[in-house]
Amino acid sequence: MLPDSKISQLIGLQIPGLTFPAAQQQPVKGSISKVIHTFADYTGRMIRSEQLHEVKRCFNVAAVLYHNGSNALRNAIESAFMYTLSPLLCGKHKELLPISLKNVRIQHLQTIAI
Repeated sequence: MLPDSKISQLIGLQIPGLTFPAAQQQPVKGSISKVIHTFADYTGRMIRSEQLHEVKRCFNVAAVLYHNGSNALRNAIESAFMYTLSPLLCGKHKELLPISLKNVRIQHLQTIAI
């Protein structure tokens, strides 16, 4: 399992264009959602600017974090990352999602449809 305290560093290594505020460099318990929200904001900017290669990279990093992360990290990806990005996902962006995130998105959409 990936340590929550290193998530911003791990994301930063994989996504060099993304920088985190100093307060998020060593997140304390409960602030992992702020790190993921910053990550989602960056991914959203990449979607809006049609940087598809970078969008795919962000989605792949999110999928790895989701698969290997703690429950807090998984919850943050489900709620902050997918919730923030869901309205931006048109056909070409939606197709870039790894299967695990597609399933999270489907669950999210089913939840709001009830």
